[in-house]
Parts: sequence; C-alpha cells; structure tokens
Amino acid sequence: MKKVILVSGMVFAMFGTFAQTQASKKTKTEEKKEVYQCPMKCEGAKTYAKKGKCPACTMDLKVAKK
Repeated sequence: MKKVILVSGMVFAMFGTFAQTQASKKTKTEEKKEVYQCPMKCEGAKTYAKKGKCPACTMDLKVAKK
C-alpha cells in the first residue's frame, strides 16, 4: 500500500512539473507575438513588430490591443 501511495505521489509531482514548464513556454511565446501601434492611430491600423517611435508623429509605440 505504501508503494502505491509513493508511486502516485511521484506521478502527480512529475505531471505538475511538466504542466508548469508548458505554461512558462506558452508565456514566452505570447510575449514574442506582441505588436505595437501608434496610440494616435495616425497611420490607421498599421502595426509594428518592435518597440520604437511612430514614423509619422514620433510618439512612442504602445502594445496594440487584440
């Protein structure tokens, strides 16, 4: 009976570790997909992959809402 409890505990621990690493990978992937846009929308719906300044009005680009 003790072996069953021990093995069950080990399986749950491994599952928890696996789930945690998958969640952290997902978070890193989501961060890379952020797009940036001028807050004044002076170029319409145009977005950029990197932070920077708007080429039209030189305001700082903000993360675009999805």
